Amino acid sequence: MRESNQAASSEQINDENRRGPFAIVPKYDCPHLGDNAYLFLQSTQHTGDQQPPCVDCNKTEENWACLHETCNYIGCSRYQQKHMLNHHQTTGHNICFSFSDNSVFCYACDSYVDSPQLHSLNRQLNRASH
Repeated sequence: MRESNQAASSEQINDENRRGPFAIVPKYDCPHLGDNAYLFLQSTQHTGDQQPPCVDCNKTEENWACLHETCNYIGCSRYQQKHMLNHHQTTGHNICFSFSDNSVFCYACDSYVDSPQLHSLNRQLNRASH
């Protein structure tokens, strides 16, 4: 009986270690970025605190912009109605930008990404916020 209590205790400890905020470490070598220098198309830019609405459900929270070179799709996150995920699955467009925290995500890598190729996007964001 004592062994099962010890096993339960270590399982509880492991569960406790999984809770709480986690640091997200971006991938620095995403092959899906290609050679593009990423910028927002005029139609996907936003101003002020309001995010552009999701094309499919019109929500203005947790939205992402597709960064495929000619795409101007705005979709809500997987924590809303998953329209950006659906967009990726139907188009194969991998790279998208979060309006909530200015992060970039690659669906093919299933990872947040960072790269010098995204610096022009960051500069564009900084100019728009001033």
